[in-house]
Amino acid sequence: MQREKYFKIGRIAIPILFLITILLNLTFGSVKLSFLDIFKSLFSDDQIHFLVWKLRFPRILMGIIAGAGLSIVGSVFQTIMKNPLVDPYLIGTSAGAGFGAVLAIYIAASYNRFFNITLFSFLFSFIASLLTIILAKRKGIIPITHLILSGVLISTTFSSATVLLINFSRRNITNAYVWLFGSLSGISFKDVLIPAISVISFFIFAIFKSKELDALALGEEEAKLLGIEVEREKWIFYLLGAFVVSTIVSKTGIIGFVGLIIPHAARIITGSKHINSLLGSFLLGGIFLSISDTIARTIVSPIEIPIGIITSFIGAPLMFILIKKGMSK
Repeated sequence: MQREKYFKIGRIAIPILFLITILLNLTFGSVKLSFLDIFKSLFSDDQIHFLVWKLRFPRILMGIIAGAGLSIVGSVFQTIMKNPLVDPYLIGTSAGAGFGAVLAIYIAASYNRFFNITLFSFLFSFIASLLTIILAKRKGIIPITHLILSGVLISTTFSSATVLLINFSRRNITNAYVWLFGSLSGISFKDVLIPAISVISFFIFAIFKSKELDALALGEEEAKLLGIEVEREKWIFYLLGAFVVSTIVSKTGIIGFVGLIIPHAARIITGSKHINSLLGSFLLGGIFLSISDTIARTIVSPIEIPIGIITSFIGAPLMFILIKKGMSK
């Protein structure tokens, strides 16, 4: 009873924190603004209006969408793979998507042929994820240690290939940071559109299928007894999740650990039922990544740190804790 009361408080607190985070992020930057400045900018057409609503707000919005998308994909992947250490970054999905995006750009620049970046991202994110699972699988099961090792191998391979392509294209090597560590710099409203549609669609679909996900969390045998087509559901979620990650990575580059740590935090705060934890993951992911981006662009201003470095500094220690807890069971 006490636990359920705690979950109810968490479900109320997260949306409030979400709205406060958006407002606070709008005030921080190379030029600090007050809440009154933000309010006045709604009715003005001056430099502050341009700074807030043309530069900062699209970037914050992308941070929210990217964080929410990576978090709910991570939550679903952890459920369908029955593995608490799965996330798009660790199983190579993000690295594959980043390579696909850079490959499309490289071909366009080198041969004057246009290739859809999102399509290439999706294709290689799927290939990378599939290779990770194939390498990790042992006698019909996927051990946690094997999955992590396979994911590191595939991620490293695709990340190295990404750097190689950037060198071949004779671009400045610092551009590699966009794809290897992520950045929300230069984001406009048109960049947000496709990721937003894919993330929101996936979120609605996952909420609609929340009971099936609850059943899968209990185990595949239990889910089959309830009449669920387990393999079909897993592959649908897997393909849709890979597509969501590809739309995000094609705009932001690779951002790690969000899909690993946020789903666990959401379950702790809102409970394990997916109809609650998915909403918690959506909001907490948006909060976490938008705050990380604000830190990245302000901590050593005017120099901007790649956002993936901030998330890695936070995510790596938490991942170590999760692994230690898993090994101690």
